[in-house]
This record gives sequence, structure tokens and C-alpha cells, in this order.
Amino acid sequence: MAHRALVAYERPDGRYDVHTSRLGGLDCRLARTISPTDPYAGGDVDPEPNVVARPFEHVLTMVDLARHEAIYRVGTDYRVRTYLPLWFGLDHYVGPDAPADRGLIVAVDGPDEAARLRTWFQSAKGVLADGISDGALGVADADRILTEAVRTRVDGEIHRPDGTDGY
Repeated sequence: MAHRALVAYERPDGRYDVHTSRLGGLDCRLARTISPTDPYAGGDVDPEPNVVARPFEHVLTMVDLARHEAIYRVGTDYRVRTYLPLWFGLDHYVGPDAPADRGLIVAVDGPDEAARLRTWFQSAKGVLADGISDGALGVADADRILTEAVRTRVDGEIHRPDGTDGY
């Protein structure tokens, strides 16, 4: 099983080169292993960029919420900022009518916070899916509730997958 991630390396001009990783989403490990002496984390990051010289907002539009498990923003000083894609698609729980392209991308302070947020998010999503399955809640209502819950829970950056901030 792959744990896909996108890794955006900042260029001196402030734009980003985007690389991929097949295992980088696992436990947000790249936040700990990318460094100036090992910029590609021992081979966990493909050294060939897929996209060159794009603003970070464009990088966010490349995220597949259902497929990517992490996004890393690597500064020119090799400080790593970790982001989690939170896919709201409830079709996994309730059928194919739920919107599969809805969700948020949130900044987290490292792997430990990422693990806590993922656990909370899956639980919250499961409760809402139960409400939909029981007929007590519509998909649009569940989406709105989940959006507000994430906004309340996360203190940092929140982005939409279209590259804009907030919700």
C-alpha cells in the first residue's frame, strides 16, 4: 500500500518545485527526515520534480484529497511544514452520491499532531456517516458540520483544495 505525499521545495524566487513520494505520507515521516544534508530523505522523495516553479497556492490544487496522505512545504532553509489533506467524501460510508472532491488541507505541527488530527477526523467523519445512514442527516449537512468542526479544531492554516485559504 502506498502512502502518497507531495513535497514542495521552495526556490530562491519563492516559487516551488513539486516532487512525489510513495511512502512519505506514512506517519508524516518526511517532516523528520528531510534535511539540508539529505534533501530527498534517503530516497523516499523522487529527486525529479513533477512540476517546476509554481506558487504554493498552485501546489494545493495538485492535491488529491482521497489519495495523498501528506503535503510537505520545504523552505529554502529546509524547515519543513506539514499539511494533511482531510477528505470529506462520505461515499466510502454511505454510497456513491456523496461529494468526493470536498475537504480541506490543514497545517499541523509535526507527526504527533498529524496522528491526533487524523484519529479525531476519522471518528468525526464516522459519526456523521452513521447519521447519514440512519437518515438523520443529509450529506450537505454532514459536509457543513465537518467543515465547521475542522475550523474549530485547527488553530493553524486551513486551505481549500482550490488553493484558497479558509472556509
